[in-house]
Amino acid sequence: MAEISPPLPARAYRPGHRLRTLLVTANVLLGVLLGALVLWVLSSSRQNHEERARATADSMAAMGGANVGSELGLVDAVLRMTINDLQRSGLGAGSRDQEVQDLLAARHRLLPGAEGFRLTDDSGAVRWGNLVGHANIPNVADRDFFRQARESTADGPVIASPVVSRVSGNWVVSISRPLVREGRFEGVLYATIRVDHFAQLFQRYDLGSRDTITLRMRDLRFVAWLSPGNAAQVPMGSTQVSRELRESLAANPSAGVFTAVSPIDGLERTVAYREVEGWPFIVLAGLNNEKFFEPLAMQARMLSLMAACMWLLSCAAAFAIYRVGRRELGAVRALEAQSRRTQILLRVAGDGIHIIDRQGHLVEMSDSFAQMHRSQREALLGRHVSSWDVNQDAAAIGAWLGRIRDGDRQRVEVQHRLADGHVIDVDLHWHAVDIDGQLLVFGSARDITDRKRLLHSLEESAARVRDLYDHAPCGYFSLDAEGCLVHVNATLQQWLGSAAVESHSRFSDLLQGESRRRFHDHFIELTLQERAPEIEIELAPPGAPRRVVRINATAVRDGRGDFLMSRTVAVDVTAQHEALQQVRGLLHDQSAMLNSDLVGMVKLASRTVIWKNTAMERMLGYGPGELEGADVRSLYARGEDYRHVEESAALRLGRGQNFRTDVRLQHRNGEAIWVDLSGVRLSDHETFWMAVDISAAKQAHEQITHVAFHDALTQLPNRLLLLDRLRQALAAAQRAGHDVAVCFADLDGFKAVNDDLGHEAGDQLLVELARRIAGSIRASDTAARLGGDEFVLVLTPVAGEEWRAVLDRLMQAVCQPVQLPASDVPVRVGMSIGVALSQGRLDAQELLAEADEAMLQAKRSGKHRVQLAAAVQALS
Repeated sequence: MAEISPPLPARAYRPGHRLRTLLVTANVLLGVLLGALVLWVLSSSRQNHEERARATADSMAAMGGANVGSELGLVDAVLRMTINDLQRSGLGAGSRDQEVQDLLAARHRLLPGAEGFRLTDDSGAVRWGNLVGHANIPNVADRDFFRQARESTADGPVIASPVVSRVSGNWVVSISRPLVREGRFEGVLYATIRVDHFAQLFQRYDLGSRDTITLRMRDLRFVAWLSPGNAAQVPMGSTQVSRELRESLAANPSAGVFTAVSPIDGLERTVAYREVEGWPFIVLAGLNNEKFFEPLAMQARMLSLMAACMWLLSCAAAFAIYRVGRRELGAVRALEAQSRRTQILLRVAGDGIHIIDRQGHLVEMSDSFAQMHRSQREALLGRHVSSWDVNQDAAAIGAWLGRIRDGDRQRVEVQHRLADGHVIDVDLHWHAVDIDGQLLVFGSARDITDRKRLLHSLEESAARVRDLYDHAPCGYFSLDAEGCLVHVNATLQQWLGSAAVESHSRFSDLLQGESRRRFHDHFIELTLQERAPEIEIELAPPGAPRRVVRINATAVRDGRGDFLMSRTVAVDVTAQHEALQQVRGLLHDQSAMLNSDLVGMVKLASRTVIWKNTAMERMLGYGPGELEGADVRSLYARGEDYRHVEESAALRLGRGQNFRTDVRLQHRNGEAIWVDLSGVRLSDHETFWMAVDISAAKQAHEQITHVAFHDALTQLPNRLLLLDRLRQALAAAQRAGHDVAVCFADLDGFKAVNDDLGHEAGDQLLVELARRIAGSIRASDTAARLGGDEFVLVLTPVAGEEWRAVLDRLMQAVCQPVQLPASDVPVRVGMSIGVALSQGRLDAQELLAEADEAMLQAKRSGKHRVQLAAAVQALS
């Protein structure tokens, strides 16, 4: 049997002892409750601050990456446009220096962030561009960007690591493109950007004290940074970074967020990085945690101090109650004071803390809850939850309150209607507590509307990326380590027709024969290295046309280097493949024509004629046997023609391909004849060539082309050629961001000359004025005659009022007197011009109509003047 406990001492039953025990227990519980509440509030606030820090840093890194990418993209666009102009106009090595200088100066003005914009010759000497006129012309042949650009075969810019400029002595980043014409390297066009220019870009952002934004190369070499109030210096090219950054980059090279202590100045920061899309740069944004979390530390100190003061006050109140006895009034007053202090703690909390009773009415709240609802405490106290909950009515809330029990807790996302009618998204944490038989629900609400809006924006962005992925003009797919399909875009699905391509089905099942074997070798090689050589295979899906595709793949690996899946791009080359088959058939037919009297044929060994047919001898004017042993160089009309054919043919014939071109050969009598020349390699030392005399066809084609696109009288471009050049200029202007000026000109006084002196004199006057017009415009401009005395000028590129200088020069040239054979006295005419600016528009006919209307307005306003189109003035 259990032992009977001894009776308690008499003092244990005294009311004073029971009161003291009750007061001590109550104060201990109050201390625990206050501590738990403070810790909960601080934990929620710290989580909120950390999320804000990561979101702020990531947003800053994203903006920095976008700005740097936009800046570099503008530089590359101007480089690409200038290269195209140099190639199209024939400018470059051997051209007039001033024309190249003017072109480079005009393009340099489009790049306010570029320190240098220069062009070298094929030896690396800087011959054109800013600062070329100095005594010491720099040579960049030993620079990495020059060597990379000279050896580059890809259609893309070459980015070099920061170097010290030999012109300015500043640290610069070089962006370059090679100038290649007809397969021959003629120099490098490059732009240099001072690294401190990137720091100036970063000054747009609202950085706090010792916050940082840094630009590094993809291999982590330092380029530029901005850190207000920070005296630390970073050596150019330094790769000193935190361990956390390297680990994050290894896991996700394109973007990430982490917290780390900087090895440069020893400060802890929340850091986000973004890869600059399309460029070998990384932008890192770091928030100084000491500064960013300072409000949180102040809040922690305040809440801790208030909780401690409250607990001490509670202890003092308990001691006072104990001292004055068990008087009920004193106890009630102490509890009331304690209740008020608890309410103060609730009211100063950062999150929207509130308490509702079992009937769903609000019985207490913090000031932040009233502020979140844009209302007042007095207006909210006593209101039912359904008055602000958007998605639940009073019946649903009553049913929910009837189901919950003491200790239940949950985290949900709800929507609250504010006092002004707006609706916000809220992250709600609630906990049900039974106090003295009354069930109360304690809630902590946080406004997450901005976060939800950001998530929605990110989802839309992801949808756009997915649309680009699915509807790209090429097929994208991924294979796992077993060669099974993991991802397939919509383009590839369309190629496969009605064939059901399920996830984890083998890609090789869509191939047959040699294509399956070639792909098998390709995939094995891919699993062993980062990428596999490009191959062509034939897709043979059931129920769909066969396609020949060229695939290019790279490997995706995990942190241990194990193969996870492939990233594969498939390009449809069926048309090219069929064309190649047709070419091969033609070559086969040509081989059957060796004895043709129309096609000249010759066999060479080490550039010496070892066999020829009669047609070749007759074509070049040689007698039988006279070409035997001849050096092939002597058969070309010009040395550069021989070098062009030698260099171009060597590359293609060396790969086992046929070579074909039009070239001038020299007849024995010294005349140059055009031939259609094609060749094929027979062995390492022998080649076989066929030539067809196309001199008559060439001459006829040139005459037909010239007549079709030029005015018969003035030899200026006609309407057809004008519209073609205008459309090309508008498309280039839209890409480069400049304007095109369309000028419609009509002669003043021409009819009088035509009537007085005759049509022949009028034609002579038009020819002379056409010559002056062509001589007054720039090399990049176009002058055309539409008929009669109407001319159209296309000025491109133009910036601001640049077109006025060209038209002033033109007006002065046209107004000069013209001496005609039919008149003893020189004649003078004027010109009225209407101008329409493109301003981003692409409709050539619309611009011509606007310029024509502006010309008529100039005629009506007194003639011999320039009138800007009304539509352009309205847009301005």
